[in-house]
Amino acid sequence: MKLNNKDLYNLLSEKGIHHLYHANTVGTSRTFIEQGGLMSRGAVESKGLNQTPQSSDAIDKVFDVWNDVFLDTVDLHTYFSRQNYYGPVLFKLTTDFLNEIDLDVWVTKDNPINWNVEMTDKQKYFVSVEELSENWEQYQRQRKMTTIKNNMDSILMDYVEEVIVDNPAVQITKTGLVFFNQAMADLKETLKINPPLKNKFKTRTCNGCFCRDNYLNQVSVPDLKRLFL
Repeated sequence: MKLNNKDLYNLLSEKGIHHLYHANTVGTSRTFIEQGGLMSRGAVESKGLNQTPQSSDAIDKVFDVWNDVFLDTVDLHTYFSRQNYYGPVLFKLTTDFLNEIDLDVWVTKDNPINWNVEMTDKQKYFVSVEELSENWEQYQRQRKMTTIKNNMDSILMDYVEEVIVDNPAVQITKTGLVFFNQAMADLKETLKINPPLKNKFKTRTCNGCFCRDNYLNQVSVPDLKRLFL
């Protein structure tokens, strides 16, 4: 359900939320940089551009969110003290765009991976900013996803304040490949297209986080390659 953007901006401000977040793989993030903005999975596919497969792709098509851009209200890496499952590159955006651009913005009641075909739109999405406000505490932060519906363009890069990259501290012994070093080299090469964005990049610093242990012991080498290369 389309929400009033300015009312949503005001509600988020009242909740102390001044940024929204989008995490993705290095490969897909390079496409965003090349195209000058965040893009829906459908937009990237329709233009024949590169993007990394995600486990949610099939579900996204079933539930008609393939053409939507998803933003979290919190940095899930910090929130859960573990890596973001969607990727190690995090785009941190100011919420100002809600006041300045007329976009078709909806907010989910849960991640689409948890939806089922029997659910109505009212069960999937908040119908108004008023409903969202009244039920804010009843829905966990990760369930309330801000979505830019039916978007086939590159958007919001002007509102990116930081791009935060995980350092998994993992190396392939046989080849000497250091995932972080290769990821940053690839990103820097792509950033030649958009030099000002380079100044917004930073390496994530974690304290008391399980990400590095998880990257080393729980994420397979093929999946590390999918995320970082």
